[in-house]
Amino acid sequence: MEIFKALGRLFRRLLVGLWPTQSQRWTREGAGYVLVWFGLLLTGMYHQINLILLVAGLAAGPIVGSFFSSAAMLKRLRVSRRVPPYVFAGEPLHLDYTLENDRKWHAALALFLEDDLIPLDRTIAGSTSMTPRVFFARVPGRDRKRVRWQGPSPKRGKYLFRSLELITRSPYGLLERRETIVRPDHLLVYPTVGQLNRRWHLVQRQASETRRGQRHDRSAQQQEYHGLREYRPGDSPRWIHWRTSARIGKPMVKEFEQQNEQDLAVLIDPWLPRSKVTHEQRETMEQVIRFAATVCLDTCRHLGRRLILGWTGPTPGVRQGPASVKLLHELLEQLAVMRPATEGTLSALFDTLPPATLRESILIIVSTRPVNLLEEAERSARLSGGSARGLMGRVVLLDAARGDLADLVQFAESPSTTALQWHESRLDALNAKSQGTEAGGAAGPVLVPQADAPAVSVPSQGESRR
Repeated sequence: MEIFKALGRLFRRLLVGLWPTQSQRWTREGAGYVLVWFGLLLTGMYHQINLILLVAGLAAGPIVGSFFSSAAMLKRLRVSRRVPPYVFAGEPLHLDYTLENDRKWHAALALFLEDDLIPLDRTIAGSTSMTPRVFFARVPGRDRKRVRWQGPSPKRGKYLFRSLELITRSPYGLLERRETIVRPDHLLVYPTVGQLNRRWHLVQRQASETRRGQRHDRSAQQQEYHGLREYRPGDSPRWIHWRTSARIGKPMVKEFEQQNEQDLAVLIDPWLPRSKVTHEQRETMEQVIRFAATVCLDTCRHLGRRLILGWTGPTPGVRQGPASVKLLHELLEQLAVMRPATEGTLSALFDTLPPATLRESILIIVSTRPVNLLEEAERSARLSGGSARGLMGRVVLLDAARGDLADLVQFAESPSTTALQWHESRLDALNAKSQGTEAGGAAGPVLVPQADAPAVSVPSQGESRR
């Protein structure tokens, strides 16, 4: 048994010798020092001056000491990194690095820790590599220190942390020694999420109208009161809670949760040409993805509403489910890694959608190019002529290249992560409330638009004011 252990130790040493994890290079100061020392050595040997040779011999001490001291400084050190599960593009990224010193007496001094973050998909516009770097001034023996790195997060997508490099220039700064520590990890960057304005709600409400112009019943009987919030411009004065407003000194309004709303399908056409893609076209696609992420976040606030996300491409894709935190993260992850499509049609996407979605749901179609919706619907195998015309009354078609998204969403200064956490806590509260009242009355009727309902057009900014 002892023989096998000895052979194992020998094998590990051979591996370390063949594939060393440490590398070293001279610093700028060290290179100058070596040149001066080499000049002294040549001068003393050429002129046979013992004093100069003695000085050169003494000057060789820091050079030799740098090799051994730097190697000793990196022994018995352990590093780790803590990565958040997700972050929104453009928001601050926080990474925690921990250095643990397993030595008993000797402290770890003046150590740099350098990380390597690379995108897994470089086709996403704006995705770049990052090199976080932190400094540990002193870590005593049998102790650990944690340092936080903060910087702007990269663009949307999936990123890979490849390895960590522990760097020391101890003790004289002449030699830099690096030890590579393999610590793979992943980071998911969600698209930037904004806030939908009143014009968007007007457009969505028009898509819910029937042929006679009757809308869903939005009376208080079909709304569920769940709390108070601060007054915002545009809120109805009828919903001000005067007693609470007088007590805290600022206006507070009642907030209701809409019930029995129609299901919503967000369909994306992320088309880009095969070649000669301009910066404006790439930015238009990113605008489409940011808008879709905002709609998904806003829709998942409504408990019980079903949300469908579809996208065109060589193979159309669909993700769906009831509004929940789990579905929201799945949709945001899908939008984070979405790539541009050079081929694919809406008609093929229509054939992929569930039949109930085509019959009853409100369809939000966002494209980066002009689309003839009636032709695409008639070309679908699931939609006949009458069904295609009936579908037009529940469709909101947005052409991002024409600027249709400019007045529908705004990006506030408040972080998207805070908004997502607020929605998560709100959904948890609503889930708990619904479980407690599950044995209540039956749900209200579902409004199905008529077959010949008029198509919904996006109103201009002046019409939305009226």
